[in-house]
Amino acid sequence: MATPQHPPHPVIFSPPSGPSSGTLAGGVQEDGRGSRKARDWAELPRDALLLVLEKLHHVDVLRGPELVCRTWHRAARDEPALWRRIDFRHQRVDDSTRWSLRLMAYAAVRRSRGRCEAFWGDGTIDERVMSLLEDSALWLKSLRIISCERIADRRLSGDIARFHMVEQLEISNCYPGNFSRTCIVVGNSCPRLKSFRLSSPSFRWIKHEVDSEVEGITRMRGLRSLQLFAQTVSTGGLAYILDSCVQLESLDIRHCFNIEMGDDMMARCSRFETLRLPFDSTDDYDLEFCAQDMNRAVYYRHRFGGA
Repeated sequence: MATPQHPPHPVIFSPPSGPSSGTLAGGVQEDGRGSRKARDWAELPRDALLLVLEKLHHVDVLRGPELVCRTWHRAARDEPALWRRIDFRHQRVDDSTRWSLRLMAYAAVRRSRGRCEAFWGDGTIDERVMSLLEDSALWLKSLRIISCERIADRRLSGDIARFHMVEQLEISNCYPGNFSRTCIVVGNSCPRLKSFRLSSPSFRWIKHEVDSEVEGITRMRGLRSLQLFAQTVSTGGLAYILDSCVQLESLDIRHCFNIEMGDDMMARCSRFETLRLPFDSTDDYDLEFCAQDMNRAVYYRHRFGGA
Protein backbone atom coordinates (compact mmCIF):
# COMPACT_ATOMS: atom_id res chain seq x y z
CA MET A 1 0.00 0.00 0.00
CA ALA A 2 1.35 3.37 -0.95
CA THR A 3 2.36 5.60 1.89
CA PRO A 4 0.09 8.63 2.07
CA GLN A 5 1.88 11.82 1.01
CA HIS A 6 1.51 14.75 3.36
CA PRO A 7 1.68 18.21 1.83
CA PRO A 8 4.86 20.06 2.72
CA HIS A 9 4.73 22.82 5.27
CA PRO A 10 3.98 26.10 3.52
CA VAL A 11 6.88 28.49 3.18
CA ILE A 12 5.98 31.92 4.39
CA PHE A 13 7.98 34.88 3.15
CA SER A 14 7.97 37.86 5.44
CA PRO A 15 8.48 41.30 3.93
CA PRO A 16 11.71 42.96 5.05
CA SER A 17 11.36 45.55 7.73
CA GLY A 18 12.15 49.17 7.03
CA PRO A 19 11.83 51.17 3.82
CA SER A 20 11.95 49.31 0.51
CA SER A 21 11.95 50.28 -3.11
CA GLY A 22 10.79 48.66 -6.31
CA THR A 23 10.34 49.25 -10.00
CA LEU A 24 6.91 49.23 -11.57
CA ALA A 25 5.96 48.82 -15.23
CA GLY A 26 6.97 51.56 -17.64
CA GLY A 27 10.20 52.43 -15.80
CA VAL A 28 8.34 53.96 -12.85
CA GLN A 29 10.08 53.54 -9.48
CA GLU A 30 8.42 53.30 -6.11
CA ASP A 31 10.34 54.18 -2.97
CA GLY A 32 9.70 52.95 0.55
CA ARG A 33 7.30 55.78 1.29
CA GLY A 34 4.97 54.79 -1.56
CA SER A 35 5.75 57.79 -3.77
CA ARG A 36 6.42 57.22 -7.45
CA LYS A 37 8.77 58.90 -9.88
CA ALA A 38 9.67 58.30 -13.51
CA ARG A 39 13.07 56.77 -14.20
CA ASP A 40 15.55 59.13 -15.84
CA TRP A 41 16.88 57.04 -18.74
CA ALA A 42 19.45 59.73 -19.50
CA GLU A 43 21.29 58.72 -16.33
CA LEU A 44 21.93 55.19 -17.60
CA PRO A 45 25.73 54.59 -17.47
CA ARG A 46 27.34 54.98 -20.87
CA ASP A 47 28.81 51.47 -20.87
CA ALA A 48 25.37 49.99 -20.16
CA LEU A 49 23.79 52.20 -22.81
CA LEU A 50 26.30 51.12 -25.45
CA LEU A 51 25.67 47.50 -24.53
CA VAL A 52 21.95 48.03 -25.17
CA LEU A 53 22.57 49.75 -28.51
CA GLU A 54 24.94 46.99 -29.65
CA LYS A 55 22.09 44.48 -29.32
CA LEU A 56 19.89 46.39 -31.75
CA HIS A 57 19.84 46.30 -35.54
CA HIS A 58 21.52 49.35 -37.04
CA VAL A 59 18.32 50.45 -38.74
CA ASP A 60 16.53 50.29 -35.38
CA VAL A 61 19.24 52.42 -33.76
CA LEU A 62 18.81 55.10 -36.40
CA ARG A 63 15.02 55.02 -36.20
CA GLY A 64 14.41 54.97 -32.46
CA PRO A 65 16.86 54.95 -29.53
CA GLU A 66 18.77 58.04 -30.60
CA LEU A 67 15.49 59.98 -30.36
CA VAL A 68 14.99 59.15 -26.66
CA CYS A 69 17.12 61.99 -25.31
CA ARG A 70 20.31 63.92 -25.95
CA THR A 71 22.45 61.40 -24.07
CA TRP A 72 21.19 58.51 -26.17
CA HIS A 73 21.52 60.57 -29.34
CA ARG A 74 25.16 61.40 -28.60
CA ALA A 75 25.95 57.77 -27.80
CA ALA A 76 24.39 56.54 -31.04
CA ARG A 77 25.99 59.29 -33.11
CA ASP A 78 29.44 59.71 -31.58
CA GLU A 79 30.53 56.16 -30.74
CA PRO A 80 32.35 54.73 -33.81
CA ALA A 81 32.53 51.26 -32.22
CA LEU A 82 28.78 50.87 -32.80
CA TRP A 83 29.34 51.25 -36.53
CA ARG A 84 32.38 49.05 -37.11
CA ARG A 85 30.23 46.24 -38.52
CA ILE A 86 27.17 47.63 -40.32
CA ASP A 87 24.39 45.22 -41.29
CA PHE A 88 21.57 46.52 -43.49
CA ARG A 89 20.30 43.13 -44.62
CA HIS A 90 16.82 41.67 -44.16
CA GLN A 91 15.05 44.99 -44.46
CA ARG A 92 11.85 45.47 -46.44
CA VAL A 93 13.08 47.29 -49.53
CA ASP A 94 10.56 48.69 -52.01
CA ASP A 95 9.94 51.98 -53.80
CA SER A 96 8.66 53.60 -50.61
CA THR A 97 11.56 52.56 -48.35
CA ARG A 98 14.59 52.28 -50.64
CA TRP A 99 15.57 55.95 -50.50
CA SER A 100 15.17 56.29 -46.72
CA LEU A 101 17.26 53.16 -46.18
CA ARG A 102 19.99 54.55 -48.41
CA LEU A 103 20.02 57.76 -46.38
CA MET A 104 20.43 55.69 -43.23
CA ALA A 105 23.22 53.72 -44.88
CA TYR A 106 25.03 56.98 -45.65
CA ALA A 107 24.65 58.08 -42.02
CA ALA A 108 25.85 54.72 -40.70
CA VAL A 109 29.04 54.77 -42.79
CA ARG A 110 29.80 58.36 -41.78
CA ARG A 111 29.40 57.46 -38.12
CA SER A 112 32.06 54.76 -38.43
CA ARG A 113 34.57 57.60 -38.97
CA GLY A 114 36.71 55.66 -41.37
CA ARG A 115 36.86 52.54 -39.18
CA CYS A 116 34.16 50.39 -40.83
CA GLU A 117 35.32 46.77 -40.89
CA ALA A 118 32.22 45.22 -42.47
CA PHE A 119 29.30 46.53 -44.50
CA TRP A 120 26.44 44.25 -45.53
CA GLY A 121 23.73 45.90 -47.59
CA ASP A 122 20.55 44.48 -49.09
CA GLY A 123 19.26 47.01 -51.63
CA THR A 124 21.00 49.93 -49.90
CA ILE A 125 24.45 50.08 -51.50
CA ASP A 126 24.98 52.53 -54.33
CA GLU A 127 27.87 54.59 -55.67
CA ARG A 128 27.69 57.05 -52.79
CA VAL A 129 27.97 54.32 -50.16
CA MET A 130 30.97 52.89 -52.00
CA SER A 131 32.52 56.36 -52.10
CA LEU A 132 31.99 56.84 -48.35
CA LEU A 133 33.49 53.42 -47.65
CA GLU A 134 36.73 54.52 -49.30
CA ASP A 135 37.60 56.29 -46.02
CA SER A 136 37.61 52.82 -44.42
CA ALA A 137 39.70 51.21 -47.16
CA LEU A 138 42.47 50.22 -44.72
CA TRP A 139 39.97 48.62 -42.31
CA LEU A 140 37.24 47.08 -44.45
CA LYS A 141 37.45 43.28 -44.32
CA SER A 142 33.94 42.20 -45.32
CA LEU A 143 31.70 43.64 -48.05
CA ARG A 144 28.39 42.06 -49.03
CA ILE A 145 26.46 43.72 -51.86
CA ILE A 146 23.01 42.18 -52.26
CA SER A 147 20.09 43.06 -54.57
CA CYS A 148 21.50 46.47 -55.45
CA GLU A 149 20.29 47.96 -58.74
CA ARG A 150 22.74 50.85 -58.90
CA ILE A 151 25.94 48.81 -58.92
CA ALA A 152 27.49 48.55 -62.38
CA ASP A 153 30.53 46.45 -63.22
CA ARG A 154 32.63 49.32 -64.56
CA ARG A 155 32.08 51.59 -61.53
CA LEU A 156 32.32 48.80 -58.96
CA SER A 157 35.63 47.62 -60.39
CA GLY A 158 37.04 51.10 -59.85
CA ASP A 159 35.80 51.30 -56.27
CA ILE A 160 36.81 47.79 -55.23
CA ALA A 161 40.42 48.34 -56.30
CA ARG A 162 40.96 50.44 -53.15
CA PHE A 163 39.87 47.74 -50.69
CA HIS A 164 43.12 45.80 -50.41
CA MET A 165 42.27 44.36 -46.97
CA VAL A 166 38.98 42.69 -47.93
CA GLU A 167 38.76 39.03 -46.88
CA GLN A 168 35.08 38.37 -47.65
CA LEU A 169 33.28 39.66 -50.74
CA GLU A 170 29.76 38.97 -51.95
CA ILE A 171 28.01 40.31 -55.05
CA SER A 172 24.55 38.77 -55.19
CA ASN A 173 21.41 39.41 -57.25
CA CYS A 174 22.69 42.75 -58.55
CA TYR A 175 21.74 44.20 -61.90
CA PRO A 176 23.31 43.98 -64.42
CA GLY A 177 24.55 40.50 -63.67
CA ASN A 178 27.94 40.40 -65.43
CA PHE A 179 30.87 41.39 -63.20
CA SER A 180 33.83 40.15 -65.22
CA ARG A 181 35.80 43.40 -64.89
CA THR A 182 35.20 43.52 -61.12
CA CYS A 183 36.41 39.92 -60.71
CA ILE A 184 39.67 40.71 -62.48
CA VAL A 185 40.26 43.79 -60.32
CA VAL A 186 39.49 41.82 -57.15
CA GLY A 187 41.91 39.11 -58.20
CA ASN A 188 44.64 41.71 -58.75
CA SER A 189 43.93 44.04 -55.82
CA CYS A 190 42.63 41.92 -52.90
CA PRO A 191 45.37 39.43 -51.94
CA ARG A 192 43.75 38.69 -48.56
CA LEU A 193 40.46 37.50 -50.04
CA LYS A 194 39.36 34.20 -48.47
CA SER A 195 35.66 34.01 -49.34
CA PHE A 196 33.96 35.03 -52.60
CA ARG A 197 30.27 34.71 -53.46
CA LEU A 198 28.82 35.63 -56.85
CA SER A 199 25.11 34.89 -57.24
CA SER A 200 22.41 35.68 -59.77
CA PRO A 201 18.65 35.36 -59.30
CA SER A 202 18.36 33.30 -62.49
CA PHE A 203 20.61 31.35 -64.82
CA ARG A 204 21.56 33.24 -67.98
CA TRP A 205 21.11 31.05 -71.05
CA ILE A 206 23.51 33.17 -73.11
CA LYS A 207 26.37 31.42 -74.86
CA HIS A 208 28.61 34.45 -75.35
CA GLU A 209 28.70 35.05 -71.55
CA VAL A 210 30.02 31.59 -70.72
CA ASP A 211 33.02 31.79 -68.35
CA SER A 212 32.92 35.62 -68.36
CA GLU A 213 34.05 35.84 -64.72
CA VAL A 214 36.40 32.84 -64.71
CA GLU A 215 39.56 34.78 -65.61
CA GLY A 216 39.13 37.04 -62.60
CA ILE A 217 38.31 34.21 -60.18
CA THR A 218 41.47 32.32 -61.17
CA ARG A 219 43.48 35.29 -59.87
CA MET A 220 41.96 34.94 -56.38
CA ARG A 221 44.70 32.53 -55.35
CA GLY A 222 44.03 32.67 -51.58
CA LEU A 223 40.36 31.62 -51.74
CA ARG A 224 39.13 29.12 -49.16
CA SER A 225 35.42 29.38 -49.99
CA LEU A 226 33.78 29.96 -53.39
CA GLN A 227 30.06 30.13 -54.13
CA LEU A 228 28.88 30.62 -57.70
CA PHE A 229 25.09 30.46 -57.93
CA ALA A 230 23.40 30.49 -61.34
CA GLN A 231 26.61 31.53 -63.09
CA THR A 232 27.64 30.72 -66.67
CA VAL A 233 30.88 28.95 -65.74
CA SER A 234 31.52 25.85 -67.88
CA THR A 235 33.18 22.53 -67.08
CA GLY A 236 36.43 23.82 -68.56
CA GLY A 237 36.10 27.08 -66.65
CA LEU A 238 35.65 25.21 -63.39
CA ALA A 239 38.73 23.12 -64.13
CA TYR A 240 40.71 26.33 -64.70
CA ILE A 241 39.51 27.68 -61.34
CA LEU A 242 40.48 24.47 -59.52
CA ASP A 243 43.94 24.58 -61.11
CA SER A 244 44.46 28.14 -59.88
CA CYS A 245 42.71 28.25 -56.49
CA VAL A 246 44.49 25.33 -54.87
CA GLN A 247 43.60 26.37 -51.29
CA LEU A 248 39.85 25.98 -51.80
CA GLU A 249 38.06 24.07 -49.05
CA SER A 250 34.42 24.83 -49.90
CA LEU A 251 32.75 24.94 -53.33
CA ASP A 252 29.10 25.71 -54.12
CA ILE A 253 28.12 25.69 -57.81
CA ARG A 254 24.37 25.19 -57.56
CA HIS A 255 22.36 26.22 -60.64
CA CYS A 256 25.56 26.49 -62.73
CA PHE A 257 24.02 24.37 -65.46
CA ASN A 258 26.86 24.66 -67.97
CA ILE A 259 28.98 22.37 -65.77
CA GLU A 260 29.03 18.63 -66.45
CA MET A 261 30.09 16.73 -63.34
CA GLY A 262 31.73 13.68 -64.92
CA ASP A 263 33.89 11.15 -63.11
CA ASP A 264 37.09 13.16 -63.52
CA MET A 265 35.52 16.36 -62.19
CA MET A 266 33.88 14.53 -59.28
CA ALA A 267 37.27 13.08 -58.38
CA ARG A 268 38.85 16.52 -58.39
CA CYS A 269 36.10 17.90 -56.16
CA SER A 270 36.15 15.02 -53.68
CA ARG A 271 38.76 16.80 -51.53
CA PHE A 272 36.43 19.63 -50.54
CA GLU A 273 35.03 19.77 -47.02
CA THR A 274 31.81 21.28 -48.42
CA LEU A 275 30.61 20.59 -51.96
CA ARG A 276 27.30 21.61 -53.55
CA LEU A 277 26.69 20.55 -57.16
CA PRO A 278 24.60 22.21 -59.92
CA PHE A 279 21.48 20.09 -59.34
CA ASP A 280 21.72 19.89 -55.53
CA SER A 281 18.86 21.03 -53.30
CA THR A 282 18.34 24.74 -52.72
CA ASP A 283 16.21 24.30 -49.61
CA ASP A 284 18.78 26.14 -47.50
CA TYR A 285 19.52 28.87 -50.04
CA ASP A 286 19.00 32.29 -48.46
CA LEU A 287 18.28 34.57 -51.44
CA GLU A 288 15.61 34.85 -54.10
CA PHE A 289 16.12 32.74 -57.22
CA CYS A 290 14.17 31.34 -60.16
CA ALA A 291 13.05 27.83 -59.23
CA GLN A 292 11.92 27.18 -62.82
CA ASP A 293 15.56 27.21 -63.96
CA MET A 294 16.03 23.73 -62.52
CA ASN A 295 13.13 22.30 -64.54
CA ARG A 296 14.39 23.98 -67.67
CA ALA A 297 17.92 22.61 -67.18
CA VAL A 298 16.61 19.10 -66.60
CA TYR A 299 14.57 19.36 -69.80
CA TYR A 300 17.53 20.55 -71.87
CA ARG A 301 19.84 17.91 -70.42
CA HIS A 302 17.32 15.15 -71.15
CA ARG A 303 16.61 16.36 -74.70
CA PHE A 304 20.01 17.56 -75.88
CA GLY A 305 22.39 15.74 -73.56
CA GLY A 306 23.57 18.87 -71.78
CA ALA A 307 22.55 22.26 -70.41
